[in-house]
Amino acid sequence: MNKPIRTTVVFALVSGALTLPLSELLSRFGSYPAAFKWVLWMDLAIYALLLARWSHTRLLPILFPLALLLGVALWPDTWIGFYALALGVLCWVRSGICFGDTPLRALIAELVTVAGGIALVGTLGSHSRAAWPLGLGVFILVQALYFYIVPADSDRKAKTASPDPFEQARHEAEKVLTQLP
Repeated sequence: MNKPIRTTVVFALVSGALTLPLSELLSRFGSYPAAFKWVLWMDLAIYALLLARWSHTRLLPILFPLALLLGVALWPDTWIGFYALALGVLCWVRSGICFGDTPLRALIAELVTVAGGIALVGTLGSHSRAAWPLGLGVFILVQALYFYIVPADSDRKAKTASPDPFEQARHEAEKVLTQLP
């Protein structure tokens, strides 16, 4: 299991576990649905920082999408618009900014992970406060599939990088030495 997959799984578990307490804490400053939007924004911001780190992307390109989403998160009564924009920002940051090398594979990966995540969250079907953290954790878990479909840059570079010339020479010398009687 490579680092982005493992970290996404751990991030899903931590996010799911902390969503309800953080939402309750932030609901003191606004309504519960607004607090939940703020928690979702924080989760997406942390995940965007992780994506930028894994892809060796500067942080400046991801600031505009996150600032745009923060504005919508602070705007009252924009629930559906916020969720749709959050999905768009996730796709924008992940496939457009951080891992934009393979556009067709990235498009397929985005369709599979976002549609699959929405479908799993939709099957939970409950509108209770306890179901939302579980739904968020499941949605983030499904996002780990993205790195199975589109490998991270470090994996692609490791596979396509030419071996060290000294290592090549050592292997050739070992071949010659093993063939001697």
